[in-house]
Amino acid sequence: MKNLFALSLLTFAFAPCFGHAATFPIPDENPVATVSLPEKWESNPYEGGIESTSPDGAIYVALEMVTAKDVKSATEQGIEFFAKQGVMIDPGSLKTKDTKINSLDAFDMQFTGKDKDGAANISLTLVATNAEGKFLMLYFWGSDAGVVANIDDLKKISDSIQATK
Repeated sequence: MKNLFALSLLTFAFAPCFGHAATFPIPDENPVATVSLPEKWESNPYEGGIESTSPDGAIYVALEMVTAKDVKSATEQGIEFFAKQGVMIDPGSLKTKDTKINSLDAFDMQFTGKDKDGAANISLTLVATNAEGKFLMLYFWGSDAGVVANIDDLKKISDSIQATK
C-alpha cells in the first residue's frame, strides 16, 4: 500500500511533464496541418485557424490556412492580417530566409515594428503544405523581453507543426 501511495505521489508530482500542450487542426474542417500550443497559453480558435497568447501577454501567435496561387499573394494576405491587428511593420527592416519546419518548406520574413504595447519583433512564416494551393501561415509578434521569456515555448510551437495530408 505504501508503494502504491508513493507511486501515486510521484505520478502526480511529474504530471506536468505529461500534458504540456493541446493539439489543434488548422483549419478545423479538412485540416492541412496540426499544431500543438502550450496549455498555459490562452488559445482561441477562429475561422480558418487558431490564435494564442503567452501567459505574460508579451507574445501573440496565430496560425491559419490561406489559399493562394503563389507565395507573393499569400504574403500579401499575411501583411493585411498584421494591419488588421494594429501591428505596424517597418518595411525597411525586412529579413528573409528559406527554411524547413518538420521537412515542410517554409519562407520566413522577420520585421521590426510596433504594436499597441510599443516596439515589436514581427515574423510571418509561410509553410508549404501537402494540399495544392494551400499554405499554413504562422504569424508572430512580441517584445524583445517577451521573446526571451518565451523562447522555449515558441520553439516547441514551431517544432510541433505537422502536415496532415
